[in-house]
Amino acid sequence: MPNLTPQSPLMQPVQWQGQEYFTSQYFHAHYLANSPYGGKYRQHSNFLRVIRAIPAYAIYVNHADIVELDWSRIKAEANQILIYLKPLFEAAGHHPLTLLNATAQLALIHHLDDELSQQNSVVTNTNAARQLTRKPGALLPEEAAQRKLNAWLQMGLMLKAPEHIVQQEAAKQIEHDTGINLRPLLSAAPAQDNIKPEEKMLEPSDLSTALGLKSGAMVNKGLEHIGWQVQNISKEWEATPTGEPHSMRHAWIKGPKSGYNLKWNIQSVTDAFKAHGIISADAI
Repeated sequence: MPNLTPQSPLMQPVQWQGQEYFTSQYFHAHYLANSPYGGKYRQHSNFLRVIRAIPAYAIYVNHADIVELDWSRIKAEANQILIYLKPLFEAAGHHPLTLLNATAQLALIHHLDDELSQQNSVVTNTNAARQLTRKPGALLPEEAAQRKLNAWLQMGLMLKAPEHIVQQEAAKQIEHDTGINLRPLLSAAPAQDNIKPEEKMLEPSDLSTALGLKSGAMVNKGLEHIGWQVQNISKEWEATPTGEPHSMRHAWIKGPKSGYNLKWNIQSVTDAFKAHGIISADAI
């Protein structure tokens, strides 16, 4: 097979009888690019054998998911089509062309040994299995996560809550409910990088690091000392009317356990702790 450039007709989409296809040369080129050692099927002829070895090959051909085009037949039967396909056949040395649509591509990836095809095969089979085993009307985890995230963001807008806090709380609840971990995406969200100082909220353990105190327990005792929180009958901390403007309830999830604690505005706590002598006036 000649070296193919991205501009080659064999690397472009092909319209045939109202459907979009790509040539076997296109898929072969991507297979080679995704194979660190060149792959088993370095020759295009061997790659074609893999395609034709797909167990349901004849069915895919009958359904027009795979199309085989022969130059001599095209030349004899269809002058208008000949004009359109002529560059393709010239680029292929007038050898027969094999075209695959998206359905045939999915069938092909199960038979290739490059890493990307194998990963896509697993994803495809996993999604198919989920579709087969879920109850009618049930949502896939990704679908449920998307709905929950949209609901949280809408509620945040309605309550005029800081977006970064809404995102954090939504991510924790979504992981608890669906098992999907959004934290890698959350860390890249612009709202997490543009937090106003007056909106930055931290848990006591993180506050202790920021304020130079030994532990979160010391922060909790300090907040109790200045009258911003008290322990309820369940030994959980609750904000007092004085502390409420500077705090927010924060959901935590650890394995099968979950609950709530308090996050505190770092600037408000800093100012209050300085005023009460809990930290020095020149701290942070």
